[in-house]
Amino acid sequence: MLTRIKTQQLFSATDTKDDCLVSFGSYRGSKYESTATDAFRTSGETIGNKCLIQSKWMRVAQHQVQTLDNNHNQEMKVIDDWLWIDYHDRINVLVQDPDSSLDNPSFLILKQTKYALSSQESLAVVGGIIESGEEAVEAAKREVGEELHVTCNSWTPLGTYRTDVNRGMGWVHPFLARDCNYSKQVKSTVEQNAGESNSDVGEPDTEEQNIQSMTLSDVKASVMSQQFVEVQWSNTVALAMLHLA
Repeated sequence: MLTRIKTQQLFSATDTKDDCLVSFGSYRGSKYESTATDAFRTSGETIGNKCLIQSKWMRVAQHQVQTLDNNHNQEMKVIDDWLWIDYHDRINVLVQDPDSSLDNPSFLILKQTKYALSSQESLAVVGGIIESGEEAVEAAKREVGEELHVTCNSWTPLGTYRTDVNRGMGWVHPFLARDCNYSKQVKSTVEQNAGESNSDVGEPDTEEQNIQSMTLSDVKASVMSQQFVEVQWSNTVALAMLHLA
């Protein structure tokens, strides 16, 4: 027996193209669908994927998901209104200050505001979108060079994490970068705002960013006192602190 859970049905038998109901531009990132194998692990199989709205940044879709109904003797059910967000995968990097040693490290930390934080300031790490064809570590090196004018010799991947397990929002790849040097550009540029990108989805931040050097103990205290307000930043810093412990 198949149970159906739905609100407004937007699917049709001809939903094979990615024509969105509303479009502000073309989303060129990855699009997620779950397979039939996943359905038998109770996570569900995507049997419909209707684009509702898209821009170059993201794609909001109505998924139709078939999954096991644990409340009805393991029968299958269909959920017709599973809202899903496809978003570009991203990197975050905690970068060692080139003026510090491996034995006594300090780190380059951003202090900035963001639209979703209203007027609240937050500490932050280098972050950015993985461009088409890039590996995560390549994107991390590019973003660190663009934002801090720094190159690093030691790169430690700290895992891969889904932003939201129910709604998507892409994957985040945190890194710890050590044994760093300033590039050939003037060293004082580290105190200026972050860099530039030629990609239409890797544009520089519009908010003001101030870069400061913080000791290892200060970074630990700051992440524990919730001064890295975004979960991606706090996750990256906390994982780095565990790695260095």
